Amino acid sequence: MTRQNFTISTITLLLLTGCAWMKPHYNDAQMHSYLFNKFDANEDGVITKEEYMEFIDERFDKMDSDGNGTITKEDLYDSRFYTFLPELAEAVFRDSDLDNSETITREEMLKAEEARFKVMDRNGDGQLTKDEFVVNDMSEYKK
Repeated sequence: MTRQNFTISTITLLLLTGCAWMKPHYNDAQMHSYLFNKFDANEDGVITKEEYMEFIDERFDKMDSDGNGTITKEDLYDSRFYTFLPELAEAVFRDSDLDNSETITREEMLKAEEARFKVMDRNGDGQLTKDEFVVNDMSEYKK
């Protein structure tokens, strides 16, 4: 093997293994706590409906990479959300695509997530505790 080929092979191997190291490996409890804290903007230990919907609205903007007002599967696959939680990201996309157009509008996502919030808010008080906050595929609750 020439020195140039060895160098290219080494760099390629480092890049490939480095990508695996970049993705944190959280257990379910750690991921639940991490996401709960991301939604709980004022850090008071509960997620209000306003906090929840504001977080979703911000995530829509981040996932709509070209700013055209819709999220496509390509946008989804390019998102950090998909990188860290691919199953949940797929479920959110599926549940949010209310008209089955393979794209999601902001209105569709907000409507779907409002329904998801309502299901999680078991006691109907307009806020989620850590016990109520669910981080999984809730497709069975699709409205």
